[in-house]
Amino acid sequence: SRIMVLNLQTGDERQVVGGVGFDPAFSPDGHSLAFRRPAHIKIVGLDGSGPHQVTNKHPNRPLDFSDFGPAFSPDGKRLVFERTRLEDDQTAVFVQSLDSSGWPEDARQITPWKMNCGDDPEFSPKGDWVLFRCDDEGRYSDLYWVHPDGTGLERLTNAPHAPNQPDNVDYVGSSFSPEFHDAGWGDIVAARYPAYGDEGNSDVFRMHIDHGVQETVNLTKSHNLDDAPRWGTYPPSARE
Repeated sequence: SRIMVLNLQTGDERQVVGGVGFDPAFSPDGHSLAFRRPAHIKIVGLDGSGPHQVTNKHPNRPLDFSDFGPAFSPDGKRLVFERTRLEDDQTAVFVQSLDSSGWPEDARQITPWKMNCGDDPEFSPKGDWVLFRCDDEGRYSDLYWVHPDGTGLERLTNAPHAPNQPDNVDYVGSSFSPEFHDAGWGDIVAARYPAYGDEGNSDVFRMHIDHGVQETVNLTKSHNLDDAPRWGTYPPSARE
């Protein structure tokens, strides 16, 4: 799987990462990409220059973890990502400074292993929150957020203070609105199961968050699978 960059104005595309590369994410300044290969995260310039590993370095010892789904902080100084513990396949969300050595111990774990959290975690536009999904010990999945230092972990969906939300639904692929306020309120989007159409379909929902879901709107109501929504971003655009 190669990673390509597409110029939306000219239609020209070029290869940035050859061989195996997944989960590309632009840096805030648009000059580089973070991507997964295959159990760690690397960063490379848009011209393919300077590729270097930034997480899960494991010199002279067995590989204990696998890292996925990187996303930059708004200031470009940190990464948030999902880490899988290979001994039991549990997942958690981690934040790591790009000034670190890249060893596994450099990353700050911000969710417990037992909650099985991940699914492309994302910083809020001001960098004060991280949004992600947790599997809730196999019963169903909910959206959560937490501060990048691991404080303030809070469930946003199916929570006791959100009585109008249905029980036993699953969420996937959540994303902050670019206008999300640093005080902790604003809109997010996420895909949710079950939905219209056949079993297994999901629809995209917009949710207004203010320490709990206050408003939920089904945006697609589709009989097809709609998942992994993202708010619009500025060009350039990347694809695998």
